[in-house]
Amino acid sequence: MRVPRVKGPALIRKGFGDQEMRKVLVAVLVLGFVAGCASTNRKGLLAAGYSPEYVDGYVDGYSAGCHVVGHPFYRFTRNTTRYEQDHQYKRGWEDGFTIARCDYAAFW
Repeated sequence: MRVPRVKGPALIRKGFGDQEMRKVLVAVLVLGFVAGCASTNRKGLLAAGYSPEYVDGYVDGYSAGCHVVGHPFYRFTRNTTRYEQDHQYKRGWEDGFTIARCDYAAFW
């Protein structure tokens, strides 16, 4: 049975084969992973007045949060000694971890 051609955009008229659909699907998935956890801006946080200790913790926590929710390009990072001894690092880590998980969840 032949499917009648429809009038509309050239992409629809031409037909969208399996190979093209796979390419589009892969591109959408890759963009989703990349956009799901945006990179942190260390300079921006420092310029906003956050302490270097807090920023270090935030960046590590953000990376860990993205990793936990399944982002393939981030790894779980936490300096255990600093986390236990440095209140600013710990607070930054917890904030970054929470924000990353929320960012990723909101995207998906």
